[in-house]
Amino acid sequence: MEVNNAIYNDLGHAWWDDDGDGNLVSLRYLSNPVKFNYIHSILRNIRNPFPDRRTLLDVGCGGGYLSEELAKIDLDVTGLDPSPASIAAARNHAAKEGLAIDYCEGYGEKLPFESNRFDFVCCCDVLEHVDDYSRVIREISRVLKPGGVFFYDTINRTLISKFVMIKIMQGWRGTAFLDPGIHSWDKFIKPQELLNVLVEHRLINQDIKGLLPGMNIFSHYFNLRKRAKSKISWQELGKRLKLRISRNTACTYIGYAVKIGADASGQ
Repeated sequence: MEVNNAIYNDLGHAWWDDDGDGNLVSLRYLSNPVKFNYIHSILRNIRNPFPDRRTLLDVGCGGGYLSEELAKIDLDVTGLDPSPASIAAARNHAAKEGLAIDYCEGYGEKLPFESNRFDFVCCCDVLEHVDDYSRVIREISRVLKPGGVFFYDTINRTLISKFVMIKIMQGWRGTAFLDPGIHSWDKFIKPQELLNVLVEHRLINQDIKGLLPGMNIFSHYFNLRKRAKSKISWQELGKRLKLRISRNTACTYIGYAVKIGADASGQ
């Protein structure tokens, strides 16, 4: 099944609606906080031989959820997304917040930046949506400086992810909050597949962790039912699910890699 990426442009105006469409707002309240906290913790704790490095590219930035959090910790953020409506929403909200983020339209498969441009690159909630994630990672490696850090997250291709991400979140009327075409199980990526591609493009993985809700599956189910009936807000659902970092990568996972030295072309 093809992934319906057009939805991010069709609904792009609604990224910052507090109780808007679940395809967008669920990212803001359910997953973005824990992903930002993970990235921030790595940035605080990694040994950085270049303390003046501050430039960061957010590939597939959408409406700017992650970009804004990263800008608030004094990073020089550039956000890129192929959706004009999403970029417009991101620019408008950043302006309201007084955040100097450079947003531009573009595709991860052909980044409109010179080689060795950025100190850090993030690519979250993206790799499972593209046709050729190896090409995206190759481009990310190209624009990343040697010694730079690449942060990623994506979805594992397992029976558990098919049950949770496809059936519960997309398929079942009583719990679904995502469009039926927003994910395709065939496009999910096993961790070893991703690690192989990282090595191919001179990115050496440093850490990989899972993302899991901090509650039992029955509580999870009933809270999703309440959200489907609009009995609780997206913000309240995020608080109740308490998504956390885990060793279990069976469903979704997050990690980071470091780019090793330049190749013969100087990239």
